[in-house]
Amino acid sequence: MDRASAFIKTAQPKKEIREDPLAFRRILDAGWWGQMKIHGHHAQIHLSSNQGEECLVYNRHGKLHARSLDEELSTELRRILHLESGWSAIEAEWLKNEKKLFLFDYIKFNGQVLSSSSYEERYQLLPRLYRSDCIATLPVLRTVEECLQVMKNTEPYIEGLVFKSRCTVGFSSHSIVRCRKTDRRNG
Repeated sequence: MDRASAFIKTAQPKKEIREDPLAFRRILDAGWWGQMKIHGHHAQIHLSSNQGEECLVYNRHGKLHARSLDEELSTELRRILHLESGWSAIEAEWLKNEKKLFLFDYIKFNGQVLSSSSYEERYQLLPRLYRSDCIATLPVLRTVEECLQVMKNTEPYIEGLVFKSRCTVGFSSHSIVRCRKTDRRNG
């Protein structure tokens, strides 16, 4: 029987860039990808291929969330992920009250921690072609125009952008930067 899956320390943005098309151009030209930065609860979700095992949801500090993942969400995750053996782990932003997940990284796949894989390789493992009312995989943004569209989006849960080095191997905090929206109400 598999043992419970332990928390995996992953990249957390420590650096920030300003909301500026030239800054977006420079980082994209350097081979980084953008994604929406969702204002939710960071969730590292571990699921066993054994349907009888309860899913584990860790926060960014490695502690289990006080609230368990809703059964609807865990069932939907099992439907769209390919859980063949052992434990798998994904990272997501969890909008708890809305019962929604935004997936952005695959960090353990069928029992194998993906620390020797690049972000691009891990992202390719995430499901992207599926229909769900409660789960979405965040798309990668490759153009300044796509980044600017996100920054104009008025959905309250979109707080800006995150840029990730697509080719850096592992989970280094040096391979991720954030860009928060400026306060548009005062401008």
